[in-house]
Amino acid sequence: MSLLTLQKALPQLRKAYKERRLIPFLGAGFSAPLRLPTWSGLMKWMGEGLQFTPPELFEVHGNAQQLAGYFDLEHPEKLPGFIQEMERRFHAPEVERRRRTSIQHRALADCEFRTIYTTNFEHHIERALRDRDKKRKVSVLARLQDFMRPVDPAACSVIKFHGDLAFPETIVLTESQFFDRHLLEAAPDQRLRNDLLGNAFLFLGYSFSDPNIRYIWHRMYRLRQESMEGADKSASPPPELRSYWVTFGAGLVQPRLLEEWHIDVIELDASDKSKSVAELLNALHS
Repeated sequence: MSLLTLQKALPQLRKAYKERRLIPFLGAGFSAPLRLPTWSGLMKWMGEGLQFTPPELFEVHGNAQQLAGYFDLEHPEKLPGFIQEMERRFHAPEVERRRRTSIQHRALADCEFRTIYTTNFEHHIERALRDRDKKRKVSVLARLQDFMRPVDPAACSVIKFHGDLAFPETIVLTESQFFDRHLLEAAPDQRLRNDLLGNAFLFLGYSFSDPNIRYIWHRMYRLRQESMEGADKSASPPPELRSYWVTFGAGLVQPRLLEEWHIDVIELDASDKSKSVAELLNALHS
């Protein structure tokens, strides 16, 4: 069982960062300081569109992905408008202001990552990078054509694993869309396969109970195992690649389960979560 404090984790993290082999994988929790609409809020909007009274009643009929699937089946013509409303609220002026003052977004931008993965739909990660340096090159990859373009070695690639609100056709919102993404056969997954071979991943902003990230963790482990099956058995085995999941309270079960997937758990101080995340990111290059 690998449960680490920040101080214990820093030597490995700094080594991977210095070698440019550390890749952040950011979830909704990373954007918590921006106070974006929650899944509960999103479902309330859908309930209003379906004329549930009160709209909150819609939530009791399933999880967010199932309810989004129902909304799409009942009113497929309304889903594009719903995604447009998401974009409007996720990128509202007050949210943009919060990003510019978010210490963890600034800390992320101060790091020199070559690649960042995210399951978030919004544009605040790439905008945070440009907030700190207007000349910084950032490539956002969400569509197949994005991955087919020549790679700018000077740019940071922000890979939108579940789509980008700027391109509604890429958004993974319904249960069926999540199941399709779990096949890990889309363009972002081909890039992930390559990045898995020589990099360590740092997961920030995910709950251990999130079934989608748990499936990604499992598939990442299996893909690494499959890539090793064809390796030369007579050669010295490569060093074990670890990944890291950042949490604010791990308990006993999570570290033991994640050890099976070669993921170490880093437990941070929960008294000020944004400050703790910023300290971790700043410590990588200090």
